Amino acid sequence: MNKLIGEGAESQIIQIDENLLKKLRLEKPYRHPILDLKLRKARNRREFKVLNKLFELKINAPKAFEIKEKEEISFTFEYIKGNTLKSVLNKKLLDKAFDEIIKLHKKNITHGDLTTLNMIEKDNKIYLIDFGLSEFSKKIEDRAVDLNLFFTCIKNEHKEFYKHKTKLLQTYQKELEFGSKVIERLQQIEHRGRNKA
Repeated sequence: MNKLIGEGAESQIIQIDENLLKKLRLEKPYRHPILDLKLRKARNRREFKVLNKLFELKINAPKAFEIKEKEEISFTFEYIKGNTLKSVLNKKLLDKAFDEIIKLHKKNITHGDLTTLNMIEKDNKIYLIDFGLSEFSKKIEDRAVDLNLFFTCIKNEHKEFYKHKTKLLQTYQKELEFGSKVIERLQQIEHRGRNKA
């Protein structure tokens, strides 16, 4: 099949068959070739490793299958066919999405681009997708940045659900031993954002 179904600044998503996708990392002509190759390999390995870890931890995300580094820099992964959360968001699904974020942060993984476009609803479950900016991180700042992105997305794209933020953060604080520190940092980030505006 090999059908292009998505393209970003760094990569293309190619559909191989009904159940399989490939993420192909694109060469960047403006970067030095050796540096470019090194960066693409490092990012490819990291994302592949994160997806494998998530599968092991039973966190809802696509399963990664095969990584390539010779003729191309890519990996194949499970095609989760569902609706973007952006198109079907309701209160119940918002709670489920936030539960997945909590699970992620508990295991010292941050996503890096938590928007409702990077979440898929399938069979009443929420799957997190596109871990291209993810990190294995214990940093309070990284978790706070994740939450800031998520709530900025809710505020801008789904205003009617923004009122649930306080309750969701209370759950976060209860579930994570360092939750209050993350929320404190989140407030600092929001304050910095308001001052810039």
